Amino acid sequence: MKDFHNQHGPMEGWSSADFEYLLDLLVVVNAPGPVARMRLRLTLLMWTGAALPVYALGELLWAAKNRVSERLNTVMDRLDDRCSDSESACRQAGDHALVERASAVFERVSTVANSVGRIVARRVQG
Repeated sequence: MKDFHNQHGPMEGWSSADFEYLLDLLVVVNAPGPVARMRLRLTLLMWTGAALPVYALGELLWAAKNRVSERLNTVMDRLDDRCSDSESACRQAGDHALVERASAVFERVSTVANSVGRIVARRVQG
């Protein structure tokens, strides 16, 4: 990075290849290291793990009673914000596969909780 300006001269004379090369250098230089990526991964897993039981409870309540309390909605919104922030940070660090796996697990748990709630609601009603 230090020698880039010395090698390529003033910015006004740069070609499109020079700008692309600079952009590639900036991406590499600003990429998080292994410790930072591990921290991002752990943060995503922690917030996803914390959100799963709350979302499962929300799905059960919605399927059984067709309503969820405001307090639970507020907690779910906060957890959703944290999960979204962690997902964005992981995507920027290049961990797309981890984000997709976490989302898939989240969807499976949500689907199962919803179907269990519907079964419970049917049994309670009839």
